[in-house]
Amino acid sequence: MSDNIILIGFMGTGKDVVGREIAKKTGKILLSTDDYIELKENKIINKIFQESGEEYFRKLEKEMVLKIKDLKNIVVATGGGIVLDEQNRTLLSQMGTVIHLDANLDIIEKRLKHDINRPLIWDKEKISRIFEERKGIYDFSDLKVNTSDKETSEVADEIIQKLQIKNKSVAMSFNTIDVKTELKEYPVYIGSNIATSCEDAMKFLHLNTARAIVITNPLVGTLYLQPVEDILKKYKINPIHIIVPDGEKYKTLDQVCQVYDFLLENEVSRNEPIIALGGGVIGDLAGFVASTYKRGCLLIQIPTTLLAQVDAAIGGKTGIDHKLGKNMVGTFYQPDSVIADVAVLRTLSEKEFRNSLAEVVKYGIIKDQKLFSLLEKEREKIFDRDTYILGEIVSRCVQIKSKIVEEDEREEKGIREMLNFGHTIGHIIETLTDYSQYTHGEAVAIGMVEETKRAVRSGQLAEKDLESITGLISSYGLPVTLPGNIGLDDIKRALRQDKKIRHGKIRLPIPVGIGKTVLKEVQCEKFL
Repeated sequence: MSDNIILIGFMGTGKDVVGREIAKKTGKILLSTDDYIELKENKIINKIFQESGEEYFRKLEKEMVLKIKDLKNIVVATGGGIVLDEQNRTLLSQMGTVIHLDANLDIIEKRLKHDINRPLIWDKEKISRIFEERKGIYDFSDLKVNTSDKETSEVADEIIQKLQIKNKSVAMSFNTIDVKTELKEYPVYIGSNIATSCEDAMKFLHLNTARAIVITNPLVGTLYLQPVEDILKKYKINPIHIIVPDGEKYKTLDQVCQVYDFLLENEVSRNEPIIALGGGVIGDLAGFVASTYKRGCLLIQIPTTLLAQVDAAIGGKTGIDHKLGKNMVGTFYQPDSVIADVAVLRTLSEKEFRNSLAEVVKYGIIKDQKLFSLLEKEREKIFDRDTYILGEIVSRCVQIKSKIVEEDEREEKGIREMLNFGHTIGHIIETLTDYSQYTHGEAVAIGMVEETKRAVRSGQLAEKDLESITGLISSYGLPVTLPGNIGLDDIKRALRQDKKIRHGKIRLPIPVGIGKTVLKEVQCEKFL
């Protein structure tokens, strides 16, 4: 079972405050289901009930549970009625240890007496009736704790002690890598808890502004927006935020225009920084907005996925999608700083984490034998999200990416093509499967194996290296073979449409050893 903690119970039993205390003492991240819904809808719970009704709100809860069910290392503070749905009860039970926070009715009535933000209660009689109706609905919990006459910290300590939870949040040395390009020089800060609880990161940014604009999505915002905004406020910077719907399908010009509207309505100036808080989609969209709003403004990237930390947030490529293709509209625009907090990687779902590891393996194959060896030796610690190991991995990947970007910032010299290893076939697999069968990382994993096989067939790589590469990729739960419905002829046909082709040739990174790759032009007909 996952080590998530799920707090359920009637309203007024202290789920949010206890959850916050548990998160603080264990290093886990608090996720309030009500906060998620309010961010997603841009409305308080009361208004959602008033405008759309309870049935609509319960639908939002159900969608939200499906969205968070695979997250790791979180404390979930649920709404009191979320367990009325049987599917929600099942999914919450599968997510982690379910704790029922209980309290005597008279205590609950006292706590709710002056609470005007509860949509289902207006008087004591209403509270009492709902309390009776919900008796027994919380009995599927693994543990029941009465909070009636206890302080918040006392309840949190009791739960932590009974579950024997250890704080896995470990401090690590703060690492800074400077990226130096023709357009801009900027630092990449790498550490643990540096974006959410460490003041140093914001101190080093030297922001000379009274306001900052955070762009994020509902899930990331629920997890990390409050701590980031708290740090900004501590340094007398007033944060405002806009919530962008989650997913690649929202990386569009329409969504960009909505962000422009928000910035203009709030009279945001060029010297007020845009902070991209999220994964690759948020980073791409916020970067594009920053590069075009009033001809360019300050940009800070706070990537919250491993893939974004080692790749998307570094290098200055921004992009939004067009109906005829991904990233068809974009700019080269370097950020003013990047804060890579490896602690946030602990909440990623297993699938998202493994998906990101494909890019990490890529760096080991093309440029860093020591990174490749580290991935072979420390697999268990990596799966356990050890912050020391993650910090070293991110640092090595950022160093590789930054050096390549420094040499070929705008992809005009061909050097940056080194980063395309595995992506040529990977993108073809994504296209031929209509982006529905594999994640991007899984498609790239297969692409790396297929492109490595080509290097062996052409005599440029030893068979033992192919075995090592295939073995490492497979050991991280990533696929290494083409799906049965795609053959080499299918890939050859699709390859003819690749935008990198010039005069029937394509320039590709070819591995010639672990940690060593060369760029070569290959005749398309002889590619496979």
